[in-house]
Amino acid sequence: MIVSMAIYQPSLLMFGKNKLAVCADRAAEMGFDESKIVFIHAVQVFAYMTEPTLNRKKDVYRKCGRSESDSSVTFSRHPFCMTLSEKKIMANMDFFVNEVGCKPSDVALCPVLLGLSLDRRMRPRWLVVEMLKSRGLLKNPTGVNSLFKLSEKKYLKKYIFEYRENIPRLLEFYRGTLSKEEIFTGVF
Repeated sequence: MIVSMAIYQPSLLMFGKNKLAVCADRAAEMGFDESKIVFIHAVQVFAYMTEPTLNRKKDVYRKCGRSESDSSVTFSRHPFCMTLSEKKIMANMDFFVNEVGCKPSDVALCPVLLGLSLDRRMRPRWLVVEMLKSRGLLKNPTGVNSLFKLSEKKYLKKYIFEYRENIPRLLEFYRGTLSKEEIFTGVF
């Protein structure tokens, strides 16, 4: 474990061995496998965050409709989800639940999405997909998880350049320089 910390999270080594032992024990008690990098991530979260802060984050997830079990799944898959700001958690959960139509438990299964930028990545991509579906161009859209995790290059190829003949100014819409109304009405 010490070697892994030195490689992946050397800043953890600045903590005393007693603190690290407590954090490592806590991660092990929660079921994290010591041979996986996610164990180191959990130790890091426990080392840097106080108990009241962790409890506050759990409360924020609960306010977003997450059950205790959802929160446990989220944390076990991506411990860094506890380091996100309360504002980011609330905004991203609101987006997934109210705009995309996901259940809070669905988001728990892929918590890395919560760390992505809402305004620079997720909302623009979602608006493009919604536009393509509304025009009948996208018959079998990729799942939400894949949609937001695609690299920018792959996303542009699959969702923008693929449909440029049908909607020539789709890239401008995606980049936020053209409104939905301007595309549909042809007003430039």
